[in-house]
Amino acid sequence: MEVALQMGTFTRVGYGFEKCLEIANSLGIKYMELWIDRDNFWPEKTSKEELSEALSRARSYGVKIISMCPIPFKAEKWEEFVFEFDLASRDEPNREKAVKWYKSVIDMATRLEAKTIIVLPGKVEEPNFMKSKQSYRQHWEQAVKSLKELAKYAEDNGVCLGVENAVVCNYINLPGELKVMVDEVGSDYVKAYLDVANANVFLPPEIYVRELKGKLCDAIHATDNDGSYPYHLPVGMGTINYERIISLLKEIGWNGYVVPEIFYDEDPIGGLKRSKEVFEKIISRQ
Repeated sequence: MEVALQMGTFTRVGYGFEKCLEIANSLGIKYMELWIDRDNFWPEKTSKEELSEALSRARSYGVKIISMCPIPFKAEKWEEFVFEFDLASRDEPNREKAVKWYKSVIDMATRLEAKTIIVLPGKVEEPNFMKSKQSYRQHWEQAVKSLKELAKYAEDNGVCLGVENAVVCNYINLPGELKVMVDEVGSDYVKAYLDVANANVFLPPEIYVRELKGKLCDAIHATDNDGSYPYHLPVGMGTINYERIISLLKEIGWNGYVVPEIFYDEDPIGGLKRSKEVFEKIISRQ
């Protein structure tokens, strides 16, 4: 297992790609997950030449881009997310727009030699289905339809799509849901991208690891909280037992990238340094 830098940890405080490479270098981190939003590597605004330059800069620091985290929503504030690219939309033009957008991200991943892309399965606008205009099943069927369309494109490009248990979606948060969705899509290029901090507000994360055996992609988000809210804190600031989680991951044969996606603006570099040191100690003891 290896620890990777998650670029979103630092874009929140105004750091760009070059600064993230400098931080990775200073902390001895050789792997990075790219953050994609309208200010960072947005598909429509980033040229092939810019991608080539980014790959060259990463190589100059000895950093490999292992995964990409595209942001398909807008957020006016932390608790409110409006999906711009919704794979579960019942409006067919909107669903097709989302599929096209994710294909453009796959194209970018190919040029940057990244092997994993986080995919969010759309959003249930109203989680209270007594009020919702669309049922859980309707969301599910549209998301599966979209993922099946994307799977072949991902396979042709040698990229794995990781469906994340992202609380902003209002569904696909439980391990059984993730497993069934991945199985229903039925592609080796569509797997589950586990976010341990998000999992912890629903069930003990160990349950996710056991149930998703053989279904996990090569990266996971690993931060901390106490289970009361999906905080993404440096490891050690919550109650998640990473000794047990890393042990279970090794037990099921998983040997990928541990990615601290830290939202801790008070000291993001210190938070990453602390998390890296904890993970490296745990990994070395296993």
